[in-house]
Amino acid sequence: MMITAITCVSSFAEDKTILSVLQGNTGKTVELRMQCGEKIGGKVEQVNDNVVLLSHLTGAEYFDGVVNLKDVSAVITRSAGK
Repeated sequence: MMITAITCVSSFAEDKTILSVLQGNTGKTVELRMQCGEKIGGKVEQVNDNVVLLSHLTGAEYFDGVVNLKDVSAVITRSAGK
């Protein structure tokens, strides 16, 4: 029972971190790595507790997409060159 509680808390913390990163990158281009291994890139337009709206999808620039945050395992962002 204790292990289940820790797993749920850990999963909740990871979701909040991804949410925070995406909120901080609103208006910027990111690549999302999905738990299934797929990659989705685009410009972050809106983020809420459940989904992120991406516009100008990579490879399909005239399309927008909505991604469930629970399916995102990583957020890749471009950083300034050093």
